[in-house]
Amino acid sequence: MKSTLERNKKNYVFYIGLFVLAVVYLLNFNVDLNSDDGWFMTISRDHTFLEFMQWRYNNWSARLFPEATLYVIFLVPLFIHHLISACAWFLYSYSLVRIFVGKVSRRDFLIAFLSLGFINVWVLKDSIFWITGAVNYLWPLALGLFAMIPYADNFFRNKKPSIWFYLVPAFIFSFSNEQLIACIIGVVIVYHITVLIKKEKENYLLYIPTALFIFGFTFMFLAPGNKLRMQQEVKMWMPDFNELSLFSRVLRGSSWLFEGWQTKLLLLFMMILVVSLVIDHTRLLAKITAGYTVFLFLLNYNLPNRFTNFQLIKENEWIHSLKSGNVLSGTVFNSLAPYMLWGIFFGLIVTLSIRIAEQKVFIGLSYSAALFSSILMWFSPTMYASGARVLMCASIFLIIILFLLYQQALTKVNQYGKNRLLFYAGFIPVINLLCVLFLL
Repeated sequence: MKSTLERNKKNYVFYIGLFVLAVVYLLNFNVDLNSDDGWFMTISRDHTFLEFMQWRYNNWSARLFPEATLYVIFLVPLFIHHLISACAWFLYSYSLVRIFVGKVSRRDFLIAFLSLGFINVWVLKDSIFWITGAVNYLWPLALGLFAMIPYADNFFRNKKPSIWFYLVPAFIFSFSNEQLIACIIGVVIVYHITVLIKKEKENYLLYIPTALFIFGFTFMFLAPGNKLRMQQEVKMWMPDFNELSLFSRVLRGSSWLFEGWQTKLLLLFMMILVVSLVIDHTRLLAKITAGYTVFLFLLNYNLPNRFTNFQLIKENEWIHSLKSGNVLSGTVFNSLAPYMLWGIFFGLIVTLSIRIAEQKVFIGLSYSAALFSSILMWFSPTMYASGARVLMCASIFLIIILFLLYQQALTKVNQYGKNRLLFYAGFIPVINLLCVLFLL
């Protein structure tokens, strides 16, 4: 026993120390009384737990796990929330490494732990370090990734692990967050189809958590409160929502998506570009992408706000000019130029990272999931009201891509290069996480 403790002493010190650090960091975040925190904090005075759950399901939300948790969490000391959030942060880190590496090491765990720091600070604040946001996003994210481990073991490592340990987290996750569950359902369906096409040996027990995900999503989608919630949100946030044509929704959604990606996902795309260049900077596509990125940033530096105004496309003047044949008019150019310039930027990075990646298909599907998780918001009247937190799902898929490319980059460099990669992989997220504290 003593020898076992001695052998694992460094692991104990590392993981316990990191957990304490996570808790200390989370203690900086308090209840925001001007947000949903303040509303949930007082709800127990007006409703019993069962009354509240029934009322919410019939009138507002079918997210049973977050709703139940938010009712209870404000009845206990705030420290309990921070403790659970630290556990969720650890579970996220463990699951990310287990899914894509298999064996968990201190180095990989630290990178996974800090990877949240690559997310934009406003997205972090609203989805992970805000009390209500953490319960609706961070906790379900950790449970969802953990439930993916047996799929990864079967697909990537041809193992057939027992799934029973993962069923409870899968069940809880299935009633948590529609955006995350929709993405997970897409992932597991692709898994089952791929295994079927390749005629590989499948773990048929994995159909159980798949069925749970589909059942949970259906349960939430068919909740009677959805219609009432939609009516109230349309009235409050987007009164013209029901009158919008499909084309108008696409235009409005595109402006929201490009603005969100350009402001909230830029760091992640830049890091994907950097790691892609570390893996292979000799390709012509790599040089074109790097050169175009420099050009785009210089263009925006010299002409600030000229090519980041994505709102003009929602106005009709450019459409009238286009119909009248004035293709080269300033109205058309000013409306479409930001989309063309930034569309090329995103497209080049996506293409380069897929071309140099070993897991081409998986990374391509991850980009698709990041895109469609954002497009889902086009059909919600809270597209603008929901804030930055709805981009957390897209951010996570980009982190997964970045993590995979980082693992590939490690095989391309010597020990000195590995240490440099580790330094930058830790330095940037730490700075970002510290910046979140200034938003309090």
